[in-house]
Amino acid sequence: MKKRFVVALDSSTKEQDEKFKEYIKTNKYGWWHWIDGFWLLVDSSGQLTAKKLRSDLDEFYPRVRRVVLELRDNDDTWSGFGPKKDGKSMFDWLHRNWTS
Repeated sequence: MKKRFVVALDSSTKEQDEKFKEYIKTNKYGWWHWIDGFWLLVDSSGQLTAKKLRSDLDEFYPRVRRVVLELRDNDDTWSGFGPKKDGKSMFDWLHRNWTS
């Protein structure tokens, strides 16, 4: 079953984006990238996970804040990278409002 993902990046360079596009093409993912720092991906094989994609992004966008969302018909999942400090956690709102 195909899987759909949303990737949001805090920042990127053209060079980083080109390397990421090569990764996408090599893995035969469908993609949409009309907004800077925002990608939509489709994995027709159904093997990719939000956690794996988040980790793979580290190769192209090291130390860049990111959120990867997997969209499902009945059950959304997400994974991200960013500050987790008390009072300044990038994910507090998601845990309270998106996950529940």
